[in-house]
Amino acid sequence: MENFFRPDVADALLRFLASAVEYERVEYGDLTCLWRARRPLGEEYFGPLVMRQGQEPDPLALDALAVFESEWFLRWLSRLTCVDVCFLRPPTPYRLDPGDRICLHDDMSDPTHAVSVALNLTPGWRAGDGGETRVGRVTGKFPAPTPADCPIDLHRWEVASDSQLLVPVFNSILVLRLGYEFAHGVEPVAGDRSRYSVTTIYGHALA
Repeated sequence: MENFFRPDVADALLRFLASAVEYERVEYGDLTCLWRARRPLGEEYFGPLVMRQGQEPDPLALDALAVFESEWFLRWLSRLTCVDVCFLRPPTPYRLDPGDRICLHDDMSDPTHAVSVALNLTPGWRAGDGGETRVGRVTGKFPAPTPADCPIDLHRWEVASDSQLLVPVFNSILVLRLGYEFAHGVEPVAGDRSRYSVTTIYGHALA
């Protein structure tokens, strides 16, 4: 879905991610390398975002991020996906610099995971810039060498030949149904700019 936020809101959110948010490096072997917004020590996905020194949170940007936790968005997402969803993981900003990538994965570290929503926030992205999101049906999953300090077991995934390759579109959201039969990832960034996005995960609502 393109043009999700008002243009001024999308621009404010991009400025917030690019200039105010502090990031920490995340590397999983040779498969995934990216920058994730930093949160308080010991927290990966919960707690307030850490700001760069001298920076203050932008209220408009925080309001935009709060949309993904709102009741109306949950209702809309449930209708769209035909899954009764609940909010599980707060919206988390990511930055991919040239050469960074995210390996294919299914986001099913928890079997209650149901839907992932990604907001793309880099304007003027072109196919030659890399960083496309690949989405496909899993045809193979194989163990990969996992460094001792890696928090997860790494795998190499294969997806069907009809998998989709989606170029990031500024101020658009990508909604993905999650399941063990599907995988998605981000191709290496090939351009000379950083790729910004925000990802939120939703689960199956309890009956």
